[in-house]
Amino acid sequence: MTITNWSESVNSNFFGFNERPKKNTIETKYLSGRVTAYQANTRNIMTFSCSLQLSKTELEAFWAWFNDELGGLSGVFTCPILGSRYYRFAEIPEPQDTNQKFRVLSMTIEEVY
Repeated sequence: MTITNWSESVNSNFFGFNERPKKNTIETKYLSGRVTAYQANTRNIMTFSCSLQLSKTELEAFWAWFNDELGGLSGVFTCPILGSRYYRFAEIPEPQDTNQKFRVLSMTIEEVY
């Protein structure tokens, strides 16, 4: 596995930042109605929902980094703004056209370890 740094050509001014733990339980439902659960992993993993406003040049640089350097959803990266851990994209970032100059990328990022 290759670990990539966040692209220097793309700003990291995230906004609309929301952090929550990822579901870490495995539940078993019995016919009697009883439900039991246990932790799937020893450590809870955090998930981040955020947005990023990018110019056309930054958006092109982001997609080049995402597809070519990172390897899409399978890649792991570091980003000092998010913290000192390793991260991956949980889903493909979704661009929204806000005006002629900027695009907003909505993304979901999760800790790997």
